[in-house]
Amino acid sequence: MSSWRQQALVEAPLEEVWSLISDPEKGPAWTEEVIAVTGAPTKIEKGSTFQMTARGPLRSTATTTYRVEELVDLQEVRMQCQRTGFYSHWKLTEAQGGTFTELELGVDARPGVTTRAIAALHTKSYLRRTVERLLDELGNAVRRGIQSAA
Repeated sequence: MSSWRQQALVEAPLEEVWSLISDPEKGPAWTEEVIAVTGAPTKIEKGSTFQMTARGPLRSTATTTYRVEELVDLQEVRMQCQRTGFYSHWKLTEAQGGTFTELELGVDARPGVTTRAIAALHTKSYLRRTVERLLDELGNAVRRGIQSAA
C-alpha cells in the first residue's frame, strides 16, 4: 500500500519533541489533523489504545481506535488505526541541541473492500503533503512552547 517517509531537523531538544509526539492527547494542541483524543492512558506504552477523531482525505472526519504498535522511549513510536490500517511512525535522534525527526505515514494492507477504499484515498501525494504539514506543525509547536502548555 502507499506510504511516505520524510525527515526534518526540529530546532528543539529531543525531550520537547518527544513530549508532543508520544502523548496523543496533545495532538489537538499542535496539529490541525487531530480534532480530539479520548481514552488515552496517562503514560502510553506498547499496546496502549485510544480513540482519535481526525481529519482525513477529502475533508472527511472519523473517530477510530489507535494502538501503540512500537515504543522506544525518546526514540520511536508507531501508532496504527485498528480499523483502516493507517499508521504514523516517528523516529527521533538527538542532533546537537535539536532533534532529527523522521516521520512515515502509510496504510498497511488489510483484507476487505473498506480498507482498499481507504488505501486508495491515501495516495502518495496526500501522504507527502500530510507528512510535510505535520513536520512543519511540530516545529511551530515547539517554538510556541506547546509541549509545556498542553
